[in-house]
Amino acid sequence: MATTMTLRLNAPGMTALHKAGLAGLYMTLQAFDGKEQKIHGLEWQLESKQVVLTWTENTPKAAFEKLIKKSFWIDDKGFIRLAGLEPERELNYAQRHHLYNALLNSFLQYGKHREKSAKTTLSYDVGDNKIYWLKDFEPIKQFIHRKVVEDKNIAKDWIDNKGSFREKVKIIGWLYPGGSVRHVDSISQKATTIKEPFELALLLLFAPVGVIYYLISSRVKGRKTRLALLLPEIKDLGIYARLRQVIAAQAVLELTASSASDAALRMLLTIETSSISNHFAKLMRDRFFCRVITFGIVAWNEKQKSRTATRNIFSGNLSGLENYRLAAALFKNRWQQVSAKRNEPERYFATTFSARELIADNIASSEVWYHNIADYMTRKETREQLFYERKELGQMVEEAKFDDERERLFIKVCHESWRRRLGKLGERAMRENANFSSLARKEAERLRTSLARCKNAETLRGTVVDFWSRGGTNELLQGDGLINLWPLFDEKNWRTAKDLVLLALVSYQPQSREEADALKDGSNLEGENAQ
Repeated sequence: MATTMTLRLNAPGMTALHKAGLAGLYMTLQAFDGKEQKIHGLEWQLESKQVVLTWTENTPKAAFEKLIKKSFWIDDKGFIRLAGLEPERELNYAQRHHLYNALLNSFLQYGKHREKSAKTTLSYDVGDNKIYWLKDFEPIKQFIHRKVVEDKNIAKDWIDNKGSFREKVKIIGWLYPGGSVRHVDSISQKATTIKEPFELALLLLFAPVGVIYYLISSRVKGRKTRLALLLPEIKDLGIYARLRQVIAAQAVLELTASSASDAALRMLLTIETSSISNHFAKLMRDRFFCRVITFGIVAWNEKQKSRTATRNIFSGNLSGLENYRLAAALFKNRWQQVSAKRNEPERYFATTFSARELIADNIASSEVWYHNIADYMTRKETREQLFYERKELGQMVEEAKFDDERERLFIKVCHESWRRRLGKLGERAMRENANFSSLARKEAERLRTSLARCKNAETLRGTVVDFWSRGGTNELLQGDGLINLWPLFDEKNWRTAKDLVLLALVSYQPQSREEADALKDGSNLEGENAQ
């Protein structure tokens, strides 16, 4: 007797992950339709708000097994393949490796949920004859989604002895990554388990197809944030399927982000620039919602990829999105070269900009784009990286929108004062036969540490006035210049002024080769003061 399941987008019990799973099932069946692939014993109907499955045999066991085997498989290189992500073309090796890393950092993080073959080397061309090379790649030879029909012990949780679906299925980590035990039975002292109707569990089975993954390379959060799993609001399955497939077809550089916020904003730009943007605008009315979950390694559990953060992004609240568009254009991901070593070839890996991480996190939190740069400057690694990104930061200062144009003027005053101060240090170096680079670096560090000690408006005013005076006469401060800037030093705005001085320091464009050489690693000296 035929059994019909109607899987609705807004049915009771549908979380964001369930909805992504419904989209994944939709995409998978849509891919079968495109290739004219049938499953004996299963018929389906795809609609914008629901998927209708009709199991036509007396027992659905055989059709269910075929569905799973055709939806999830492993290729000859040991990569996991998902039919829903390849409706028209196969993913290239870089994209397959991206999916491999994403799954092993989320749904398949536990060893018992994926079996690996012996370690081997992996290499593939990422474009322009640039080779990605990995010494210890572990090919997949089996994973839990396949075991649902291939392992009797696991299959029994889904199909009963009569070949029919279980009424309830236990929901555990690989179906809902990042979920944790909330309750312990007071009598048995065992953790309670969650069970859901088969229909909802089926959707979680296809969630790896529907969710969006960005690998994270963050100098601030490090290994604590390695993957961002995005769950965008889904209002139309067909439109979302097109978005998911557009993102799946992107190059790996585009699928690498500097933070969870950066990942969400990169996805928003993808929507804006794709052919589906008008459809999304009509559905969302310019208020797009996305939940972002990050996974990484924490100190108290080195072996597991833990859920380390969850945040929600509302595009309608992002007043600074235009500045993020500029940042995305200026601070583009790039391939970093690693020179050949003994037994290791020349290779490349994707790297991100620390400045874009700062900007994205601020804009996603509805802050000004340079907010709290002072905190970045207290960390040696991010401070050094911001100095390396000086050229792009200079462009950002020139082209970005400021809430108050006095802020841009403030930065220009600092740039001019710093230029004049460096000129005086150059004259001193010539007069005393001293090393100009050493003097410049010490002065930069003296200014940075002085600013770091500023804890109120009064101490900041003293530090900044001293900085400006050391540069000598500054035409930008003549007339009403200083009067116009003075409100930035009050109790309400002094932290903004502190950020602006530090932004000026790292965005300053050297005026000569000597200045460039002196400032290229000017953040490396700590605790030294100019005499």
